[in-house]
Amino acid sequence: MESDPRDIMKSLAKAVKAIQMYHINHPSARNFYNPLYEKMAIYLKDHPVIEYQIDQFMISNRGKTVYKEDEKETSIAFRLFRNGIRNISFISGLSFHELIKFLRIISKISKDEDIALELWEGDFEHINFYVVEEEDEVIDYKVPDFTKMDIDYDAKLREIIARENIDLNVPIKPDLAPEELQTLKNQIAEAEQTSAIPFAITTLISYLNTEKVHEIIDILKELLELCIDNRNFYDAIRIVNKLSEYPDINPVAKFETEAIIVGFKDVINTAHQETFNEFMNFISFFSKKSIPYLVRLMTFGKLKERLQDLRKAVAYVAQDDPTALATLLQDQDIDVLVNTIAILGSIKSNETITLLEPLMNHHNAAIRMEIIAVLTEMDKAVRIAKYLDDDEEIVRIKALQSLTRLKYTVIYYDLLSRIKSKTFRNLDFAEQREYFNCLVANGGHEVITQLRKMLFKWVFFRRKRYSVMRKLSAMSLADIGTGHVLDILRRGAKRRNKNISSACEMALRKK
Repeated sequence: MESDPRDIMKSLAKAVKAIQMYHINHPSARNFYNPLYEKMAIYLKDHPVIEYQIDQFMISNRGKTVYKEDEKETSIAFRLFRNGIRNISFISGLSFHELIKFLRIISKISKDEDIALELWEGDFEHINFYVVEEEDEVIDYKVPDFTKMDIDYDAKLREIIARENIDLNVPIKPDLAPEELQTLKNQIAEAEQTSAIPFAITTLISYLNTEKVHEIIDILKELLELCIDNRNFYDAIRIVNKLSEYPDINPVAKFETEAIIVGFKDVINTAHQETFNEFMNFISFFSKKSIPYLVRLMTFGKLKERLQDLRKAVAYVAQDDPTALATLLQDQDIDVLVNTIAILGSIKSNETITLLEPLMNHHNAAIRMEIIAVLTEMDKAVRIAKYLDDDEEIVRIKALQSLTRLKYTVIYYDLLSRIKSKTFRNLDFAEQREYFNCLVANGGHEVITQLRKMLFKWVFFRRKRYSVMRKLSAMSLADIGTGHVLDILRRGAKRRNKNISSACEMALRKK
């Protein structure tokens, strides 16, 4: 994607026009400001700032013109210049929310709007601007000179008609199939309707601020349905916030059904990030009865980060009450169980362990691994250690990784005993490596002595098989990485025993 100050300003100008034509929440506007943010993020990743200088009818960057528009009514430069703004800088770390707030302000068409004041009140963290006071600078504006051209437009039109061989007596018919024409009409009607919704909501809420009128409440409920159908969660939240002021009204109850909630699977997978974030805010109004349906919605999730956010949102809906998820722990669907266990991990209640107890030895490895994840978050190392004897390698590895993270020093001698046992050589290398990682994490200074002994141990039989132990010991010493330990590896690299020297050389190279 192209990303430089000129292209960014070009995209910004298009985004402003789109917002003025539609509304900032309209899909057509989003098609312009979403790519704009992506371009700015790419540029600011490698540059600390994008700085623009504002003149009457043009905007420049480092002395080069990147935008020019001489028409006062449409010129972004003139609108900013008229408000005293002479310089705007976008700083690395700019958030999507800040950009949207900035665009919302500078896209206002009214001449009475004080853009400079609104930008100042916006309290931007990553957008700076320089404003001159009226007495500091005299704006001497005059209409640009244009060369007067004497054009006979009637003659030009006749020339075009003759050249294109156009018969004005033949009716013009669009080259569209009936269904295409109907689709176009529907899209136009939808766009007109959508762009009017935010204004209608603002007006109706203003009425309700002075008097509770049931007819207006009913209209807002209808608009709420329309917003949800259009995936316009921003305006939906505005309505819900207002209607929630009345104790006798539950504006979201109608949407807390399995069919509607599962129908949001497009939002969690394909919608733009801003829409997804607004959806997260919207479902925070849901009650506990929606939890089973929200968990089923998770089974359709394909994006890991969004799935994590959805789990946190459901934990919020549960109001830190793990019993709200108890019935789901009896579900036969593995995906439902995994997500339910993960949500319980977010709640971190003492009741969570009691609820998970019947599933600790579940036949499915994915369930046991998710339980280990929850036990890790709750710092339950003793229970995790029991999974070192699990039948599945992936579960044992998960347990070792968790114990490495928690630094459960009590397990040190048990790990050392397992590593020195004959059965250890039968494990796959990945699991053996995790054992050594765990040993290093949970051992004190003594672990260096033990690793050194295993590295230099004399073996008379099965030397080739023991070479793996030497490699693992050398790699673990390299992970410790102190000067004393690296000296051990350097001395080992000079040994005549090829297994020892090659293991030490390999560890030093990776270091």
